Amino acid sequence: MSNDEIIGRAWVFGDDLNTDVIHPPEFFSLHPDKVKKGLFHKLDPDLQSKLKPGDILVGGRNFGCGSSRETSMRSLLLNEVGAIVATSFARIFFRNATNNGLRCFTFEQSEDHLRIEPGERLTIVVAASKLRLESGEVIGLTPTGPFIQRIWTAGGLLQMPPFGPQP
Repeated sequence: MSNDEIIGRAWVFGDDLNTDVIHPPEFFSLHPDKVKKGLFHKLDPDLQSKLKPGDILVGGRNFGCGSSRETSMRSLLLNEVGAIVATSFARIFFRNATNNGLRCFTFEQSEDHLRIEPGERLTIVVAASKLRLESGEVIGLTPTGPFIQRIWTAGGLLQMPPFGPQP
């Protein structure tokens, strides 16, 4: 995945996708394989095995509501989700994703999430804040500020170089 474009298949969800649905508690573990396999397990036990690196999750309002446990984010990262595009995010989920380098975008027009078909190939043009559908149709995304883009580009907050003059 480049910093300019994110390309992947769409996995479409509705409103209020809870972190316990994203990653159920029975898959909490220190073992990466167990955490990885738990992604969406209660929603669809076969979904995780169908995900490909770079795939894009699409949601409605309040994506990532619920607890702020790190296991949901860890599972998304272990499965190499390319990005999440939603109408809105639970603030703590958005901040956790940003801190971990997982790109989260919001639709400029909230109803646009209904235009995405499950399985269709999507391209997010990061600098232009655009989402291109397989048909070639373009949907606007809310522009992301330079500080958050810098965190994403670094691969997460802990990967960022320090601010200020360097020795």
